[in-house]
Amino acid sequence: MAKLRVGVFGVRRGYDYIRALMVLGCDVVAICENREALRNEISGILGEGTKAYDNFDEFIKHDMDAVVLANYANEHAPFAIRCLKAGKHVFSEV
Repeated sequence: MAKLRVGVFGVRRGYDYIRALMVLGCDVVAICENREALRNEISGILGEGTKAYDNFDEFIKHDMDAVVLANYANEHAPFAIRCLKAGKHVFSEV
């Protein structure tokens, strides 16, 4: 069985999810974060196998099975809808 390929949108809150996904054997293949320093820090921890984005429109095009939404709570619904329309499974912490 292939590993689940997951992207995480919002890595400040999402870092705990990233660690849990890795323990569960998932591949964290993409992250999206608009704060450059934080994006670079987490990208450095994850390594070359994870693509880092600063733009959701580009992030959602990445080849992944599911997206964890760890952005601002009041913004989950519109991003969840966009993920679903792009054919991605969604985990919303809200």
